[in-house]
Formats: sequence, structure tokens, C-alpha cells
Amino acid sequence: MVLAGADTLDAWLTHLETLHPQKIDLELVRVKTVAQELGLLPASCRTITVAGTNGKGSCVAALAELLRQQGLSVGCYTSPHLLNFNERITIDGLPATDAEIMGAFAAIEQRRESISLSYFEFATLAALLLFQEKGVDVQILEVGLGGRLDAVNMVDADACVITSIGIDHTEWLGDTRDLIAIEKAGVARSGKPAIVAEADLPSTLLPSLEDAGADVALIDREWLICDQTLTLPDGSQRSLPKLPALQISNLGAAIVAAAALKLTPSQDGIDQALQALIVPGRQQKLQALDRVWWLDVAHNRESVTRLATALTEQSGELATHAIFGAMADKPLRAMIELLADRISSWHLPTHHVARAAKPADLAQLIKTISPEATVQCYSTPELAFEGVENASKPGDRILVFGSFVTVGAQLACLKQVPTGQETFD
Repeated sequence: MVLAGADTLDAWLTHLETLHPQKIDLELVRVKTVAQELGLLPASCRTITVAGTNGKGSCVAALAELLRQQGLSVGCYTSPHLLNFNERITIDGLPATDAEIMGAFAAIEQRRESISLSYFEFATLAALLLFQEKGVDVQILEVGLGGRLDAVNMVDADACVITSIGIDHTEWLGDTRDLIAIEKAGVARSGKPAIVAEADLPSTLLPSLEDAGADVALIDREWLICDQTLTLPDGSQRSLPKLPALQISNLGAAIVAAAALKLTPSQDGIDQALQALIVPGRQQKLQALDRVWWLDVAHNRESVTRLATALTEQSGELATHAIFGAMADKPLRAMIELLADRISSWHLPTHHVARAAKPADLAQLIKTISPEATVQCYSTPELAFEGVENASKPGDRILVFGSFVTVGAQLACLKQVPTGQETFD
């Protein structure tokens, strides 16, 4: 079935936005019914589900590279994207093409009949369908929100990873770490490995995993990291590379997850897979327009705290200017306070996203926290890009943070910089 008028991927995505009355609808009955109609359940390959408040993307990227080093075909489903929807569905490191995604959407549209699906549910089904069609050996599914009722949890995972537990998405998950931990633990399955990289455990996490019957591998208990050395549950050890932009616990969790499926990488495999690993938008650094750019999707207290620490450790004499934008439901005051004393000027673009905080509101909050701060609002991300260049000088650092939308928009601007004037790390 081809949807009338949907002859491009953008047209399909616009259509998907209108299909379901709620953008976020946490329940599995509808999407699971369609998955069964499509023959996607049970999964035809090994599945690893990755949940957590922060660090999911880096864990997925590391795990995929580790498995590919062993000659396995790997499909990854992640969200959200930075530049193109296609980033959400990759097979062996390559994004799915527009044609492949549109074909999957058409198949789903035909089989869903009267069942209403959200944008995220449609995307999840498309990923699973393409992974099945391409015959991947392992599919790695990143939870979009929570865990227990997230669409990826319709698949019974052979192993799961929980990277961290922080306060985020409280409207849907609860307003305490104890409540949120219960939702994250929902991805675990009886008798299957559950790798936990969270050292500061909420009181509910282990009981929830134990109630599920999961085979728990907890950091600092079954496995540990000390001085760049990972000790696996079987007692064997591996050296980990130093990657300042990525948390070492998430790299360790990826290796432990592979080991849990009897796919333990060799030291050479780890070195080849991880030493050059870069996850876009995670303390990503590049040189452009004679300035140092840092791009980080940090959008909650925990991730901005790590960003602030990194800036302090690598500050030197650099003046720092910020392009900042975030969703209105984030802890905006805390995010600003954590970085306020490091920022020379703030540049606040308008993003035409319903949940996005208005630049004027952010400016008022920044002025409340730092009355002497230099703050400028812009009607578009492109104007903010020009504004921060004008406000800075060669050699300065430009920090872009607060959301995937903010970082993605500035990456798009940076890609328009004339060839030869930018260097991506």
C-alpha cells in the first residue's frame, strides 16, 4: 500500500504525526498487535534492549561496534535523531535509506488497519521490519522513554542494559528515582542477563529486577572498572580506552552485555572498536570558523553536571559562548545554574517545536540567575549561529547544548561552513 500523496519520507513523517491523538502513549497492546500481524514477534535475531536516563546512545554505539568487530551484522534503533530521521535506523553502521523506510511504513500502514499508532510506535515497527528483512544477527533497541511501557519493550530481549537512573520525564515516569527505576527495570526478562551500570542505586531497582527473575550483573558487584581496567563477571580483564566524551561505565556495560551473550570481545577487538568511537552530539568537539565548538545534547541535571565538569577540566583560557535551547519540561534553572559562571554570552534560538521553551522565557531565567549576563534571542537557529560568531572571536569556545533539536540545528549550520574550514573530531 502506498499512502496517497506520501511520495517522500518527509511526507510520511508528517502523516505519522497526525495518526494518533497522543504523541506519547505508554501502552503496548496496540503496537504489539500490529507487530504480530507483521510477523515480527518473537524476534528472529538476538535482541539487546538499552534503557536509562543518560548514556543510552553511547552504550548502543559502543556495543554495536564491538559486535561488528566480531563479524556480526548489527541493527541499531535509537532516538531521537540529530539531522535526519534515517539516523534512527542503522544497519552495520549505515542509516536506512528513504526508500527502505518508506517501504516499511507502507507495509505497516497496510497491516495496522484501524489500529492507531503513535509516531514512535510506527518508527519502532519500521526498524524491526527492516532488521528482519536484512537478516541482522543482533538488534540493539534503545528505549525512547522509560522502559516498561516503551514500544521497544514488546520484544523479549535476550539481554538488557540499564545505564543510569535520573530524574526526567516525570509526567510519565514519576517524580522520584525510586519510581523511575521501576519503569526502567521493566525491560528485564526472567532468566535473561540485566546489566546495570548505575552505581548509585535507587532502592527499588534491584528488587524490581529480582522480581522479574533477571540474571543481574551489577557494576561494583559482578563487574567493576578501576584505573581503565574492566573486570568482567567471569574474572577476566580488559583495558578500556580513555574517551573523555563518553562515560567509561557505559563502555564497560557494553562489553559486559556482549559477554552475557557469549560474545566477549578480545582486547584487540575492544581497541579497534572503541579507540576511535565518536557519538555525535555527546561532548562532540570540532574546529570551525577559527573557533572551538562543543556540542552536547545534555538536557537534564545529571548530563549537564558532567558537561560542566568537562568544561572545567578543559577550560584553559578559552572564553565560552553558549547556544542554548531546551524543552520547557526540563529542569531549566538547574541546567543554567550549573554553567552560568562559565558562559560569556548566551544565544537563544527559536525552535518551532511544541515542547520547546521560548527564548524570552529562557532569557528572563538567565537574567534572574546572572543579572550581568549578555543574552540575545533569535527567531531562527541560523540567526543564532551568525550571532554567536559575531559575539565571539577566533580561538573562543562555542558551547551548544540543551536538546537534540538545538544541537541538530547547529550541526546543520556547521555543515554549511565552506569545505576546508571545519574539522570534525
